[in-house]
Amino acid sequence: MEIRNLNKTLSDVFKAKYIIPLYQRNFAWSDEEISQLIQDLYESYRKDKNRNYFIGSLVVLRRRNGEFEVIDGQQRLTVITLIAKVLNVDFLTEPKLFYDSRPEVESFFMSFYHTGEINDVTFDYKVSHLVHAVDVIRSTIINPDEKEQKTILTIEDDFKAFFGKNVIIVKVEIPNDTDVANYFEIMNNRGEQLQKHEILKAKLMDSIKKEDGSHDTDKQKLFSKIWDACSQMDIPVQKLFVKPDREQFFGNSYDLFQIKEDEFISSENKVADTDEEENTIEAILKNGLKMRRTRFPKSKNDDEDIIDDESEDKSIIDFPNFLMHIFKIKYSNTYKEKISNEKSENDIPLNEKDLLSVFNVISNDIDPINFIVDLLYYRTVFDRYVIKASSDEKEEDNYKWSLDKPYKYTYEARNTTSLKYKTTFENQERIIKCLSLMQVTFRNRKYKNWLQEILILFSDRSKFLIEKDEYQNFLDKLLLVYFDTNFSELSKKKPYNEGTRTPHFLFNYIDYLYWVDSINQGNTKFNFEFKYRNSVEHHLPQSFKNETNKDWIDNLGNLCLISKNSNSKMNNEDPIGKANTSGKYYRNDLPSKQIVMYDLTNKEKCWGVSEIEEHYYDVIDLLDKAKEILT
Repeated sequence: MEIRNLNKTLSDVFKAKYIIPLYQRNFAWSDEEISQLIQDLYESYRKDKNRNYFIGSLVVLRRRNGEFEVIDGQQRLTVITLIAKVLNVDFLTEPKLFYDSRPEVESFFMSFYHTGEINDVTFDYKVSHLVHAVDVIRSTIINPDEKEQKTILTIEDDFKAFFGKNVIIVKVEIPNDTDVANYFEIMNNRGEQLQKHEILKAKLMDSIKKEDGSHDTDKQKLFSKIWDACSQMDIPVQKLFVKPDREQFFGNSYDLFQIKEDEFISSENKVADTDEEENTIEAILKNGLKMRRTRFPKSKNDDEDIIDDESEDKSIIDFPNFLMHIFKIKYSNTYKEKISNEKSENDIPLNEKDLLSVFNVISNDIDPINFIVDLLYYRTVFDRYVIKASSDEKEEDNYKWSLDKPYKYTYEARNTTSLKYKTTFENQERIIKCLSLMQVTFRNRKYKNWLQEILILFSDRSKFLIEKDEYQNFLDKLLLVYFDTNFSELSKKKPYNEGTRTPHFLFNYIDYLYWVDSINQGNTKFNFEFKYRNSVEHHLPQSFKNETNKDWIDNLGNLCLISKNSNSKMNNEDPIGKANTSGKYYRNDLPSKQIVMYDLTNKEKCWGVSEIEEHYYDVIDLLDKAKEILT
């Protein structure tokens, strides 16, 4: 049997044509998935531009005409095709993706590859997701941890060579007589692999031993109970314990944190029995993802709380990435010391793909009991002081932010108690605004440095019951520091004309400053929520560009941040039509900057260079007095 090398560079892969068959779904990658791929590619390039980066697999079936039918990997192939054109690489000068029954998508790729522009593409809802993907590719900050931030449009020329020669796909060609329908069924029904955090759990449990070297099963049982509760990030952690455990960990009122390492378990204070499945190390390794707790624990005690607060809030981070935050808080110095001889940045990354590799470096310094107590503490902090979204974060316009803490409610007449939730602070709208600003701006789980700063704040456990004003001041300072670090020279340079490359942080920060300034002055002029707005809108459309306004079209004064759905609806609507208060675009819940632009348009009955310039310098003045506004 001939053994062939399945590893193919992108330049090799795109020597062939690929057909997306009828049964394949439309392109569906999220903004976060696109951004993370680009950031991962750049991170690999920065570490070693001569080392290969494996991007996954591509499963194909060769048709009789020599073209390849894509069986698995079309999402990845589509993103790579878009990135390649944005980079203008030499190895792909025409699209190699074709479709059995999507002529509008083929037309989009032909137009995009011919002109390099998406503004010239006739709008069609069937390709709006591709137009948006190009915007995300162009605007993604590829090095968010560095002071001098850049996008793929300003990337080093050497990256193009790396992209073509060192980004590797495992291309698998299945036999021509393969039953494709059966193959798909097998792929869709294949069992899930053991996740990294479950392997980590087993390793940590294995190290919980008595002095004689045997496993301490009592401590292992409690470790497992706490770990499982912490892993369910969408459910408030207090809900995941039976009443005796809840009182032991969080006090009689459920709103404290009182478990300590030296009180982890004793003969008089053991974890409450529940109807759990077996959760031994062997069971974890054998059954993996099948080992799941029920939504709420079942207790054998009659004296149990009523848990009747069935919220559907979603966490802004998943459990593996949350573990990376705990690693970085607790073991950053250890990690740096142990890899100080190695090339590359030597701090713990916040990327869950590094979970086990980081653990292997620091494992000898981890005390599992200390770790599980800290994990529960930071998870309790997270639930209490970090916002959640009340619906799917992929929905741009249909959700709200919440910030709640637990309390015990007693029904005197029935002699029963209930676990309920209420707002963490009274009048906490500004705190929610500040937190949601950071979340919608830095939504990528890999780069939530702002969340790391919040958790570090609470590493001083005396701050667990922090006052609202102190927390608000801390959050505002985070914003000020980030702005000063990245945009401090903005007002001293020539007018800021970055167009769609304008960082989304800047728009959201401006919206927040307008809102806080209006509140400070005692009015409620602005009434908006921070949402996942991802499209930079030109109020004076780019199609209106002429010799008079060409230097101002991409100016910050002509831009605002809107949802991709709004962008597609407005398309090339003129500024007067957009700003019309009785029209279909003006709403009182629009972001502050957009409202200011629309109000100025209505006041002046036009929107041209003078209005753009007036608004631009109003924004600059606002940014210059940010410290005064926020402190």
